[in-house]
Amino acid sequence: MAQRVVVLGGGPAGAVAALRAAQLGAQVALVERRELGGTCTNRGCVPSKALLAISGLASKIRRADEFGLRVGGLEFDFPRMQLRKDEIVSRIRGGIESACRRHSVQVVSAEGRLVGDAVEAGGQRLEFDHLVVCVGTEPSGLPDLDQSQERVITSDGVWTLEEIPARLLIVGGGVIGCEFASLFAPLGTKVTVVELLPQLLTGVDRRTAEAFRRLLEGRGVEVHLGTRVDGAEYLPNSVRAHLSDGAEVEADLLLVAVGRRPQTEGIGLKEAGVRVDASRHVEVDQYLRTANPRIWAAGDCIGGLQLAHLASAEAARAVENALQPQQAMPMDRTVVPSCIFTDPEIATVGLHADLAREQGHEVRLGQARFIGEAKALAEGDSEGYVQLVADAGTDRLLGATIMGPHAVELIHEVGVAISDGFTMAELGSVIHAHPTMSEVVMDAAQQAHKIAPYLS
Repeated sequence: MAQRVVVLGGGPAGAVAALRAAQLGAQVALVERRELGGTCTNRGCVPSKALLAISGLASKIRRADEFGLRVGGLEFDFPRMQLRKDEIVSRIRGGIESACRRHSVQVVSAEGRLVGDAVEAGGQRLEFDHLVVCVGTEPSGLPDLDQSQERVITSDGVWTLEEIPARLLIVGGGVIGCEFASLFAPLGTKVTVVELLPQLLTGVDRRTAEAFRRLLEGRGVEVHLGTRVDGAEYLPNSVRAHLSDGAEVEADLLLVAVGRRPQTEGIGLKEAGVRVDASRHVEVDQYLRTANPRIWAAGDCIGGLQLAHLASAEAARAVENALQPQQAMPMDRTVVPSCIFTDPEIATVGLHADLAREQGHEVRLGQARFIGEAKALAEGDSEGYVQLVADAGTDRLLGATIMGPHAVELIHEVGVAISDGFTMAELGSVIHAHPTMSEVVMDAAQQAHKIAPYLS
């Protein structure tokens, strides 16, 4: 008899968990209270990239004269932008729905709650041999801001806006806040970013964070670092925020982008013996099993990096460990690309330079800038650089940071190299086509050993 698997949550983790379980011969039920695809497809990764593509195009058009093109005045049809975004989201969500039908996954469109040895959802009682918890996260708030106010929104509120705000105050300078700054500034919005910590994008090295801040400010974005919002006045047509550095910022919209919290409360986890920490994250072992041996968890709800691709990989591993215990493998997060879709793009994998030093490595850096690369210059997109990190003693690659054109694509080459145990010299010896953006990776590796023809 087929094992019964119930998956709670239908986002990047949950959908993959359900489909992988079906591939392994299980009888699968997928419980999702909202749309399949979760936050990533419907209110995060996919819609933001759809709108970022438009703002990136707008930035290019504004510089058309540099390419010898004469373009008339630039106008924005924001409702049409939103419609295009919705069409893309619908298409991706439809693909997930179709995959579930092909694999005979029962989709239950209701809120699920763990009761005894089953999940109750939509009037059904779904008994399981294994439960995989993939409930994801929701936007966090701030105690000093009244989020019931019409002009205070989270990332969820961006997708239903009917017009481009003239002035936008973003509270939070992490990935979400910086991506929205990169989205709205090219659309003509006056953007202000307030970040409590001393740098933007705390997951990247200080050099990259500072370089990105300068680029952001050069494009008209006002940045306040080491600053908090002490309170706000809610006016008929605007919000006036009082900052701890003494400044006042008035904006049409205030976007709260201070992180996300797990949606793990009130669904019966603790009653089932699953341990949930003070931050509401589900506690799992290295095999992604919870304290209840029949319950597994994956994705953002277990903490760590909040990345859709990592969530999907964790979900697949959790299901494989549940259904094939004789082949159980721990989750390896050594090589996980992290991509930030700002302008320019920023991508990292492994250890960045600061973190490698903090972990005791004597570091060898390989660096090359896009401004010396022919294709980058031809495309008019030459801001940024590649920085490779290796252990100086062994020359083994430890990580990379790329800021610049197509960074989110280029990073995977380095990820594969790290996974395969390449040294900096070995990566530099791989012939890269010319002219391509990717040869900047080769240049950086060769520069570390002083053999890059044009850099060393």
